[in-house]
Amino acid sequence: MVPILLAAAVSATPAPVADESSAVDFGAPPKIRNGLVLGLALGGGVGQGSGYPNNSQEIGDPQYYASSHVMPGTGFTFLVLGALTDYLNVGFWLGTSSFRSTDERVSAFGVGLRVETFPLIVVAPQLQGLGVFTEFGLGSARLTTEPGAQIEAQGTQSFIGVGAFYEWSFGHFLGGHFGIGPSLEYDTAFSRPFDENGLVASARIVFYGGN
Repeated sequence: MVPILLAAAVSATPAPVADESSAVDFGAPPKIRNGLVLGLALGGGVGQGSGYPNNSQEIGDPQYYASSHVMPGTGFTFLVLGALTDYLNVGFWLGTSSFRSTDERVSAFGVGLRVETFPLIVVAPQLQGLGVFTEFGLGSARLTTEPGAQIEAQGTQSFIGVGAFYEWSFGHFLGGHFGIGPSLEYDTAFSRPFDENGLVASARIVFYGGN
């Protein structure tokens, strides 16, 4: 009789249930970021360029080599992204930069693919607005002397950029919301005849079409 009662008591004891609140459901619908993302970033920084004219007969010849000083300037980026999840935005960017002194100017233009991630959204929700990004594409850059705008070096080349930003959400418009905050990025454009580098701190504002 006792074994029967013990067996019944054991069978009636509920099995332990996993703490579902601690599990991360990466397939859950987005709650923070969703839909089409349109954005702008505008700021200032420093940049430099060096290389040769875009002429095969002059590339590599020291007499045609030109290099600028590190100069102050501005940078502008336009974004068209899609917020795939709360922690991932993917899309396209278009950017320009211009750094100059009294007698030199380095300018660049590029367009390509951009990926933004929010790596701390799960482990530190209070920092869910902290993001990092990488972007790459194609464009052109040149070094000119002023006044007269004589081209000293130029090239059509690849662009690569990396950076970090923080965004605070605010406002609601047409079913979406805005995000605003600072951004810091390093960009480099490189080709056989010419290289350009820039470090820019910007103010970034975006509009999320969903949520």
